[in-house]
Amino acid sequence: MDREPATWKKDYVADLRKVLDESPVIGIVNVEGIPAPQLQKMRENLRGKITLLVAKNNLLQLAIDGMEKDKGGISGLAELIDGQCAIVGSTDNPFKLFKIMEATKTAAPAKGGEVAPDDINIEAGETPFKPGPIVGDLQQAGIPAAIESGKGVIKKSRTLVKAGDEIPVKMAPMLTKLEIFPMEVGMDLRGVYEEGIVFGSDVLAIDEEKFMGDFMGSIAKSVVAMLGS
Repeated sequence: MDREPATWKKDYVADLRKVLDESPVIGIVNVEGIPAPQLQKMRENLRGKITLLVAKNNLLQLAIDGMEKDKGGISGLAELIDGQCAIVGSTDNPFKLFKIMEATKTAAPAKGGEVAPDDINIEAGETPFKPGPIVGDLQQAGIPAAIESGKGVIKKSRTLVKAGDEIPVKMAPMLTKLEIFPMEVGMDLRGVYEEGIVFGSDVLAIDEEKFMGDFMGSIAKSVVAMLGS
């Protein structure tokens, strides 16, 4: 005999469905890797702009599937659930919601073992460090440091880690000391539902100024063509 779901699960699914029901624009956000205090701070900063609920994936799936009859096409959001996720409800259009989520992202230090999202470069020049053991530590981490004129310096500019390569564990604390923060922490909007359509993040990540410029340029060309015909 199947056991009844725990009351708290029923209540939480009800809360999730309330957000899905009352929000014209709904997104799936990846919050994996965001420390709890930082996530809480982000939620406080976004209060009044969006509604955000973090939940276990099976509960998110259950809530979304249960809304398909009322909001056709919303089940497409379930395909975006992977890792630690949350739903976000908003009255803003999908493109503005994407910008709001992107604004939560900040540079973060590497711990070592992560994949570098971009090239990690270092520039030649003086460091804030006085001559001492720190120079040897930098050298052991693969950073070309030396002592010149009584100061710790980086001998030459170079790419320490290429995009897509793993950041060495020994190098990570030295990058932090040099105030190089190669990682990014923030809410990653994977997709948004509005009026029966699910927009992927690749569609939402457009340059609005360029888009409007191209759009107005196309109109101008059409007008010129019409006047010339």
